[in-house]
Amino acid sequence: MQISNHNLLGAISAPSPNHSGRITPKFIVMHYTAGWTADSAVRTFQNRSSQVSAQVTVDKDGTIYQHVPFNVRAWHAGPSSHAGYTDINSHSIGIEIVNIGFLKKTADGNFLDHTGKIKTPAQVGPVVAARSPRAGSGTFYWPAYPEAQLDAVEELTAALIAQYGIIDIVSHEEIDTRGWKTDPGPAFPMNRFKALLNDRGNDTIAYEVTASSLNMRSGPGTSFATNGKLTNGTRVNELGRSGVWVRVDSDSWVHGGYLRRVA
Repeated sequence: MQISNHNLLGAISAPSPNHSGRITPKFIVMHYTAGWTADSAVRTFQNRSSQVSAQVTVDKDGTIYQHVPFNVRAWHAGPSSHAGYTDINSHSIGIEIVNIGFLKKTADGNFLDHTGKIKTPAQVGPVVAARSPRAGSGTFYWPAYPEAQLDAVEELTAALIAQYGIIDIVSHEEIDTRGWKTDPGPAFPMNRFKALLNDRGNDTIAYEVTASSLNMRSGPGTSFATNGKLTNGTRVNELGRSGVWVRVDSDSWVHGGYLRRVA
């Protein structure tokens, strides 16, 4: 796949009016559409009153629709934070993947979606059974993503990494600060896409200090002695990690809550 002027060549143009300002993307956020068809997602994104959008939608057969250029802020992440950044819409590209999300099984063996629609097992296809406290109690059933769809998302993701120097790929669930988003769900093979970041040949994770003054300690915790300070904006590399503590040189650790990830 090729990107030209911040648009994917060959994608179907389906512009959304729901966007604001220019961005320099650092992250890719994976979503499911929570609908059964690409058409429903396209209609939602083209409706100004919906107040939502993403840069692209990927259909089950691998067809890609582009709604917003990759360097323009789409409205997909909502209240969010990750790696020292807030308002992830301002730092990310949103990929919406056509998938209904979690289903409940009915007494007669059919599936009930979040809108109240009933689907037969034949209509739903393969599912992954998994619990999700964010979705509720009990076991939920998550429709599998077709291989043609995953292949298209993978090729798109690789192109975006190469074009924009993406530093991380995240789920909507892990960046959501409201505590109820579940996408793209346990049926989505996130590790397959995280692995694309390693193909760049540079596994170093770099940060900049966000505190005005950050203590360095001789070990990973406040019980260890202070052995120096870092000033705001100082760049460091992650040489090791213990929980929230990051090792930044051979014998110095800092609290990761005061670091912001950079390329």
